[in-house]
Amino acid sequence: MVEILWKSNAPHLPVKDHELVELRLLDLGNAAAPRFLVREIHAAWSASKQQIQWKGYNDESCATPQEAQARFKKRKAAQIQAGFAYSTVLA
Repeated sequence: MVEILWKSNAPHLPVKDHELVELRLLDLGNAAAPRFLVREIHAAWSASKQQIQWKGYNDESCATPQEAQARFKKRKAAQIQAGFAYSTVLA
């Protein structure tokens, strides 16, 4: 699962800078050792350079899919409260 959160309701305009947070929920395990990762990536779109500038990331490991879903939702809620009210979900 990948969801990108934006502060702007028109993040794909190429002439404006945009700050974004990408949240990922990854299944890294197998049947013998399930492991899940919640990754939060901070970045910005630079209109002048026409590229994404990565600012950093924060990972959190989880043992169950339920725990990973809960952490993902908690991080998403925190980012929405910080002003990232618009989202794009990638399939």
